[in-house]
Amino acid sequence: MKKSTISIVTAFFLLVGTLTYSVAEANTINDLENKKNAISKERSGVSSEIEEKNAEISSLQAQQDKLKQEVEELDTKIAETNTQIHEKDQEINRKKEEISILQAEIRELTETIEKRNELLKERARAFQRSGGSLSYLDVLLGANSFGEFISRVSAVSTIMDADKQLIKEQEEDLAKLEKLQKQQEEELAKLETLRQELEKMKATLDAQRKEKDALMEELRKQQANIENEVMDLKEQEELLAAQEATMAKAIELEKARLAELERQRKAAQQSGGGSYPADTGGTFMVPAAGYVSSEFGPRWGDFHYGLDIAKGGHVPVVAAADGVVIRSYYSPSYGNAIFISHSINGQIFTTVYAHLNSRSVGEGEVVTRGQQIGVMGNTGMSYGQHLHFEIHEGPWNANKTNAVNPRKYLSF
Repeated sequence: MKKSTISIVTAFFLLVGTLTYSVAEANTINDLENKKNAISKERSGVSSEIEEKNAEISSLQAQQDKLKQEVEELDTKIAETNTQIHEKDQEINRKKEEISILQAEIRELTETIEKRNELLKERARAFQRSGGSLSYLDVLLGANSFGEFISRVSAVSTIMDADKQLIKEQEEDLAKLEKLQKQQEEELAKLETLRQELEKMKATLDAQRKEKDALMEELRKQQANIENEVMDLKEQEELLAAQEATMAKAIELEKARLAELERQRKAAQQSGGGSYPADTGGTFMVPAAGYVSSEFGPRWGDFHYGLDIAKGGHVPVVAAADGVVIRSYYSPSYGNAIFISHSINGQIFTTVYAHLNSRSVGEGEVVTRGQQIGVMGNTGMSYGQHLHFEIHEGPWNANKTNAVNPRKYLSF
């Protein structure tokens, strides 16, 4: 893309550079028409490429919208899972409280069992103290009367029933104890299992969210890259449009206009007195009267790519050579600035006139050497009234790789 832009700009400068020398020839109009059509065709191709890039951007945005919806759904599921985990934690806490109560009951049952065991042991010891030979039958036969026998039968029956009830309660309490302990373990295990499953689900959802976030970031990077390409293409299209418009204006110019410009230049030089710079010859003429206040080269920790010419009052600025205006605009850094393309002895040059107070030529205009194009000023990033003047051997670029010391071509 960049290489294409450079080739277009180079071709353009070759075209406009020949304008002031061959516009009078009849066959030049047809040649310029053909070249204008070529620029128009290339501009159309750039426009198509911009449309394709915009379609890619739309597709990426659609993918991002879909991802956003999926992420929103994941966020909802993650929030629901977090709620379930919180609820499960509350259930576990409640269950632990219940288990704590059960454990207190278990301790009471254990104490009851221990007391019953002591009672059974006491009865066993009493039996042993009697010699171990006394039975319930001996107790009954030892009655002295029938009434005593009945009483002893009733007493023995009561004791036997009590022993049976004691043993039964012992067995039931033991079974209850085992059941409570088992229930406790099962409920705790179930709760912990459910919580682990929820944690796994949350981990899976978090991983999916992370994956989609990474994909979203990749799509955003792709969109940013394509948007940068579109910006470059639009810049290229704007340049082609400017070139096409310039060529159209160049075709419409006639010899009368060139003659009129030449007449105006001579009249301005004659009427301007010392305000206009003298043409001392050389490839380029000095574009303004005044003194050099800053040279080409390192300056203030940076690099100064031009020559500063300073003078007080109303100071006209003139074109340093014949050419075509390719830019006439206000720049935050250059202030009011004019860019002129020249073709001199087959070499393409670009001159820059910056910090002007005013501009009197527009883009596409043909200018002649010494023609006034503006007035010296102090606009943009400027400190004091002066003209910042640059000469580039070839097209101008942001890195100013083609800039040369203007003294190489000026005769002061």
